[in-house]
Amino acid sequence: MLVSDEHRATAIAEMRATESKNININEREGPLNSGPLSMYSNEKPVTGMIKHPNHKSVSRLAPLSRRYLYRTGFIIFVLLWLRPLPSFGQPSLGGYFKLFYHINANAPHPYDRLGSRLQLIFTQTLGNRAALFTAVDFNFEETSVTGLADESRAKGMEIYPVESYIDLYFPFFDLRLGKQFIFWGKADWINPTDNINPWDYKNIAAEIEDYRIPIMAARLNVYAGGWNLEGVFIPRFQPHKIPIQVPAQMGPFPVQARPPALPENKLANAEWAFRISHQLLGVDYSVSYFRGFQKWPDIVVFPRLNAFQVPVALIWQEQYHPIQIFGGDFITTRGAWAFKGEGAYFLTRDRSGTNVFLENPHLQYVLGVDYNVSADVTLTLQFSRLQRLRYNKSREQLAWQQLGNPVPRVPEALETSLSTRIFYQVFPYTSVQVIGVLNWKDRDFFLLPILNHELADGLQIYGGGTIFQGPAESIFGRNKRYSRWFLEVKYSF
Repeated sequence: MLVSDEHRATAIAEMRATESKNININEREGPLNSGPLSMYSNEKPVTGMIKHPNHKSVSRLAPLSRRYLYRTGFIIFVLLWLRPLPSFGQPSLGGYFKLFYHINANAPHPYDRLGSRLQLIFTQTLGNRAALFTAVDFNFEETSVTGLADESRAKGMEIYPVESYIDLYFPFFDLRLGKQFIFWGKADWINPTDNINPWDYKNIAAEIEDYRIPIMAARLNVYAGGWNLEGVFIPRFQPHKIPIQVPAQMGPFPVQARPPALPENKLANAEWAFRISHQLLGVDYSVSYFRGFQKWPDIVVFPRLNAFQVPVALIWQEQYHPIQIFGGDFITTRGAWAFKGEGAYFLTRDRSGTNVFLENPHLQYVLGVDYNVSADVTLTLQFSRLQRLRYNKSREQLAWQQLGNPVPRVPEALETSLSTRIFYQVFPYTSVQVIGVLNWKDRDFFLLPILNHELADGLQIYGGGTIFQGPAESIFGRNKRYSRWFLEVKYSF
C-alpha cells in the first residue's frame, strides 16, 4: 500500500514525540524490544596547476578529502530537497525529568545508581518531505562523586544524544539517517532476529534507553503494495555491554587479560541488514538477513611462553568475529489469542565446529502465545531452544583441561528456556507486570517485576527489581552480583 507524504509528515510530529516520551517495556517497536568513520583524517588538500588541452592552465584543489566530499554532497542533497518547501511546521520541545535510585540486592546493599536525568526532545516537521527528531540526555550520577575538595562540581555529569536523526520522505520510500533504535522480531526478550541495537546487560530497568544502545545507521523503507522492504546500513560496530569476570588463576597458571579485540574501524567492516515483511491470510510475517559481527564476544585463551618456550601464564582476550544471521518471524491473532514465532540460523566464523574458543554455527527459535484474559490482564508464555551444530562437548572440555582448568564448564549442544510476561492493570492508574526467563537445565532464572503508578498527569513512579539467581557457574547465576532494586520518579512534559 502506498503511504502518502502527508500521512508520514503528520506521524513524525505526533507519533515519534509520543514514542520517545513514553518508551514502554511492553511495546515491540520500542519493546520491552561510534561516531563517524575517520578513514581519511590524514588527507590534506593540495593546490596545484594542470594543463588542459584547450586552455593554457587550469587551477584546481586536489585531492579533496573523501569524507569532506561525502558530507558536503549530503548537505547539498538535503538543502536541494528542502528548498521548494513553502513552510515548516511548528517545532516541538518536550521530554522528561527523572530521579532514580538503584540499590544492589546483595549485602551490604550499595547504590548501583543514584541520580537524576533531564531529557529534552526536539521535533520539527519540514513540510511534507522531511522531519527532524533529537532526544538529548543530561544525566547526573551521584555514585561517581567523591565530594573531595578538589573535585569539580561537574563530576558525574554526562550529556549525550539518545536518538538524533532526520527522516526524508519520498513517494515510494522513506529514509532515516542518524542515531536511532531499530528493533526486529515478534517475540519478547528472546529475539533471534533482533541483532541491530546492542544491549547494556548491567543496566536492565524499566526504560528501554537504559539497557538498549542506539546506533548510527541509515534505515531505508521501500513500500510496494502490501510488501515492505527494509534495509539498514551500520557504519561502525558496537558490542553488547556485558559484565565478564576474568579469573585470576586457571590451574597452575595466572591469567592475564588483554584488551578486547574489536573489528577495525573501517568501511569494509560496516554492518548491513535487510528485512522483507508482508501479510498473508491474517498472518504478519517477515524474513531477514544480517551481516556483521557478533555482539557477544568469543573468549580466546592461549599460553604466554618464556624464552625457553615454556608456558608461564595464560592470556585471556574477548574477540568479536564476523557472523551472518538468516531469520524469520510471524504473528497472527485469533480472538483473545495471539500466536507468534521467531527463529534464526547463526553462521559463525567456526563453520566446521573445530575451534573450541569460537561459537559454533547454531539454530535458535522461539514459539509463544499471548492471551488477553480480560481488558486488564495479559499473559504471555514462550518456549525457546538453541541447537549448536557440529558440536562436540568432550572435545571442548578436553581443550580447556589442557589449558589447566581441571573441571571446565562448557555449554550444552541443546539449550532450552521458558519465558513469561504477566501484565495486570490493577487500578485505572496502577499496573503490575512481571517478566521472567528460566533456563531449563540449570534452573537459573531472571526476574523483572515492575510496579507503575501514575500520580498525576505526566507524573509516574516506577518500582521494581532485576533479579538473577542460579548455580554459581550458570548464565544467570554468574550475574547474581548485579541484582538490584530500583525506584524511579518521572515527570514527562
